[in-house]
Amino acid sequence: MDLGHGFLPRIDARNYKAVERCLPRDGPGLFSVGLDLPWAILEGPWALQHGAPTIELCRDRGVSFLVDTQAWRYHDPRTFLVEKFARTPYAPAGPLGASDRSALSRFVEADLQAQASLGASAYLLPGVIPANAHDDVRALTLTLLETAQAALPDARPCVAFLGVHTSSMEAAHQLVDDLPHWIDGVYLQLSPVNPLYDSPSKIIDALMLMRHATQQGFSVIAGRLAGLAPLLRAAGIAGADAGLGEGESFAYGAKIRNHEPRNGTEHQPRLLGGRLYVPQLGRSLSAREWDRLMEVPALRGQLLCRLPCCAFGLPVETTPRRGREHSLHCRVAEAKALPSPGRPTIDASIALLEQRQSTARTIIASLDEADLDPIATGFLDNHLAVARYLRDSSSAAA
Repeated sequence: MDLGHGFLPRIDARNYKAVERCLPRDGPGLFSVGLDLPWAILEGPWALQHGAPTIELCRDRGVSFLVDTQAWRYHDPRTFLVEKFARTPYAPAGPLGASDRSALSRFVEADLQAQASLGASAYLLPGVIPANAHDDVRALTLTLLETAQAALPDARPCVAFLGVHTSSMEAAHQLVDDLPHWIDGVYLQLSPVNPLYDSPSKIIDALMLMRHATQQGFSVIAGRLAGLAPLLRAAGIAGADAGLGEGESFAYGAKIRNHEPRNGTEHQPRLLGGRLYVPQLGRSLSAREWDRLMEVPALRGQLLCRLPCCAFGLPVETTPRRGREHSLHCRVAEAKALPSPGRPTIDASIALLEQRQSTARTIIASLDEADLDPIATGFLDNHLAVARYLRDSSSAAA
């Protein structure tokens, strides 16, 4: 599978309008500049209910897409308490298990038919994510894949959804070895994973697993890991997805809890503003954090965006108002600027991370001088350590 520049935005109810503004029907793009978007991922339940105009627009603009039906959720009983998931046309009667082959068969067939009805460019085959380090999902994963092979509605590229717990990496490597070779790619969802907080050793373990899958001949999409883009490219990973300023980490328990019904007495804090990706730092910030940076005049010029999302005199302090469009353009520009996999990519990744680290030091010093709260940038040290490890291991292998 050719994933183009490798960034696949996750499109859902929160950001589809922003994507449509970047890919308008009757023009080349936002501010008359087209956006190079070879692939995207649509959230299945939203796409089935409300995604028809966005899907039509993707077809018009030549954007291929996967449909994430959230099939992994149906292994957990709590999923059936959420109307959004319980009422999809492919929802099973109860939690899925490897022993009930007839229920699995009905579920997989309905899931793939739903993707076909939406016009998915490739099938994202149903998979499962372990709830914890002791949750062995190998048998269920392989059974789902075997069932999918017999239930495919037609011939399209097939991407296996592979869930992995980051404390069971040896089992994950074995599962990759057990994957059938009729599939074209692997969507690898690690849990829990967060590029802003994970240690170098954890990131290296994740990269080695993904590299192992590529060595087996699969195109790999790193689930919710666009925050590791320079490292992924250096490790030879074809693609990664994320939301637009959000959806850049994954933890099974948090994803399930976030959709559990509320009892009506809990106070839900209102989120302030939006979020936006800041390429000069390689991370997303909240509107509140951005406002804090804008209090320092010297930082405005350093964080100015010259892409179509923010060009033509739009004030830098108002960037969060177009945060999703800004995040999409920045992620695409970043992905296109990274070189093809190989040794030069490692050197380019190190140079990019060192540049971000220098910017981060300036920001930290400026905020401290202005007596303002800092912005977390420690993850850059971890990412640089990983990039240098990749360079050194590549040199040793040569």
